[in-house]
Amino acid sequence: MRKMKAMKKWLTIVPLALMSITMAGTPAFENPVYAASASFSDVPAGHWAYGAVDQLAKAGFVDGYGDKTFRGDKTMSRYEFAILVAKAVDKFDSADEANKQLIDKLSAEFAAELNRLGARVAKVEAKTNTWIGGETRFRVVGNDPKIGNKLSGSDTFEFRQRIKFWGNINDNMSFFGRLATTGGNKFGNAEYSSGSEIALDQMTVTAKNTLGFDSIRVGRSALDFITTGLIGKPMNVDGILLTDSWDKLSFKGWTGNIKTNKWNPTAGSAGAYTDNEAYQFTTGQLGYKLSKNLSLYGGYYWADVPGTSTTGGLGTLNTNIGSFSSSQGWTSSVVYKMGKYTLLGDYVGSKLDGAANLPDNPKGWAVQLSNSQGPAAMYQAVGLVNPNKVGTDAWMVSYRSVDAGAIPSGAGGFDTTSVARPGESYNVFTHSTDNVKAWFLAYQNVVAKNVVLSLEYQDYKIKDRSLTSLTNDKLDKTYMMKFEFFY
Repeated sequence: MRKMKAMKKWLTIVPLALMSITMAGTPAFENPVYAASASFSDVPAGHWAYGAVDQLAKAGFVDGYGDKTFRGDKTMSRYEFAILVAKAVDKFDSADEANKQLIDKLSAEFAAELNRLGARVAKVEAKTNTWIGGETRFRVVGNDPKIGNKLSGSDTFEFRQRIKFWGNINDNMSFFGRLATTGGNKFGNAEYSSGSEIALDQMTVTAKNTLGFDSIRVGRSALDFITTGLIGKPMNVDGILLTDSWDKLSFKGWTGNIKTNKWNPTAGSAGAYTDNEAYQFTTGQLGYKLSKNLSLYGGYYWADVPGTSTTGGLGTLNTNIGSFSSSQGWTSSVVYKMGKYTLLGDYVGSKLDGAANLPDNPKGWAVQLSNSQGPAAMYQAVGLVNPNKVGTDAWMVSYRSVDAGAIPSGAGGFDTTSVARPGESYNVFTHSTDNVKAWFLAYQNVVAKNVVLSLEYQDYKIKDRSLTSLTNDKLDKTYMMKFEFFY
């Protein structure tokens, strides 16, 4: 695996090299590159590699014909095989165990050719070290709130545009940035700036093998999910991430600012901040792989983030009473793979400092069952499908139960997964992980290459009604259909 990781440093450029030596839009093995492969011997008919590549083509790890097969009816050179193996290696992390073993076997067979190919593309990589991509998303949303008003009109149709750029600074350092539309992004609100304005919501520099760590990342990014997803945030936190690993043990630590100080534009001619909070959030996590199918994670967090409430239910807490000044707590999770299914469990136990009119030891937990073959994390952290694998689909069902104050404001992994009117009491847009019990169901389908259809449903109830002014536990039901385009 160490050799594999080293190999992938230069294999990321292989698709670009492949485009330059094949016909556009045509599988590489339909058009042998005779000039480039003249110095490489042919792989004889009947060699096991033909069948192995066919299996990887069917699984989507190399480009095949329209029916997802590889027709080994013409002799190929070892050079052409090396190109296909390199593409499969680049997708190694998303392969199941059987295909990983197959990629390992092919990599060993064509190791010499892969090394020579690496030397050939090194010059191209030196000139082309910056890439650009993006995402376009359209959503239709709806809800059934028990208090407040339903979404209507332009509130039910949303869009989002992201533009990503990334590249290499040197052999050990890389950068990533992302521009995204800001505001409500509602169709029908074209006369407002919402959706037309953009912001830099991610901007990082990552150094590998530095100061004794596998990686150090600095800048604006997502709040990396600790354990499997009750705590996290998809964007707009500023801090530093440290990662390291030793055989079956892994470490991840993050510290930074997760919220913006409150700003009062009417305070004087230039405005002023109305608080001096640092909103510092720090996490540390260890992971251990007990077996091929079972992994355990544990961590701790410290949050200089207060919890507030208002009589109308519009504070950071999903209550109308209570407050605290800061919090800390421990987290744990389990990931268990059962054939094609994955079971996740996540738990948070917190201690509230300066708690008033609130239980000072809140807890939260979540479970998720899915048939996704993607990374092991709660659905809001990662998607269920690989957008490159046309025709694949996956589902998940989860349930979470979170006490008031168990997760610091701004660090709730499920926050903003539902759409509701933010200015209304106990709205589930900003309170998806505070004083709630919720079912979450989702389904994704890759309807075309890099086009994903998602269907989502959540059913919310208040966890502790005695902390609110509500007369029953029912809170809201939310519905969502979205199309995402990746490029």
